[in-house]
Amino acid sequence: MTLQTNSFKISRYILLALVLVLCIGIITWTLINHHNATKANDSTVENVIRITNNNPCVQQVNNTISQLWAYDFNNVPQKYKDMINAYLNETIPSRINGMCNNTKFVCRAGQIRGDCDPCAAGSAKQFAMEKHISDTIAEQCK
Repeated sequence: MTLQTNSFKISRYILLALVLVLCIGIITWTLINHHNATKANDSTVENVIRITNNNPCVQQVNNTISQLWAYDFNNVPQKYKDMINAYLNETIPSRINGMCNNTKFVCRAGQIRGDCDPCAAGSAKQFAMEKHISDTIAEQCK
């Protein structure tokens, strides 16, 4: 009995190879995104640990900078104001479906974050303030 190779069998093998490549690509993409999200989450956890420390120096820095941001924003160093502007003016790389104060929003790829995310300003300010506190603690509370 001879094996006959026809176009149907060849197309089946090509389709199988394409599906295999697609699956490997999806798995790789998922692992890379999970790794990046974990790295970002680790730095956030580190900032929270620094900010909630019971050390008197840490508490003093936390209180001083929080008051500076709340009552005297003009004296906040330009570095942290630039962080806020960079976040607000960031171009969204991929579609984001989010929720802000119980309101759903969608940011499409290519949009400016400040234009489509209603919580972007608050998030940017919070992140910059936490970074300011963290940097100051690293400088002053050794």
